[in-house]
Amino acid sequence: MNDTENNKKSVHQGKNAKRFREAKGIKQEAIAIELDITQQAVSQLEKRQELDDEVIKVYARIVGIDEYFIRNMVDDSILEGCNYFYDNSFQNRDYSSQILNFNPLDKLVELYSEKDQLYERIVQLEKEKNTLLENLLKEKK
Repeated sequence: MNDTENNKKSVHQGKNAKRFREAKGIKQEAIAIELDITQQAVSQLEKRQELDDEVIKVYARIVGIDEYFIRNMVDDSILEGCNYFYDNSFQNRDYSSQILNFNPLDKLVELYSEKDQLYERIVQLEKEKNTLLENLLKEKK
């Protein structure tokens, strides 16, 4: 068995994806939304030795890293002290559009809350309008 085969066996893409996701503070639900699967399915993906190309692309985009790290980072016990999370080698690349700095579910809840507030405001304005119209009708009589 050559070095490439040994390295292949020590790479666990699911664990790598999970490590990077957790390091960025991103929940499984965010990945699930992007992949259009359940959170439980994301949990199962993170247990797999190898991931599909599409899954790796989604993780890399959301976490804001190069796909290379998910595909090739070997087990922590082999590379102790090596820190891929804050590697400055990609500092000059523009990943700002790919980094997800919020939990999409939190944003969704926030949007629904804003929608509810706007709805309540519309209802209040309609009540005020109706009151004014009723007063005008009384004055005319």
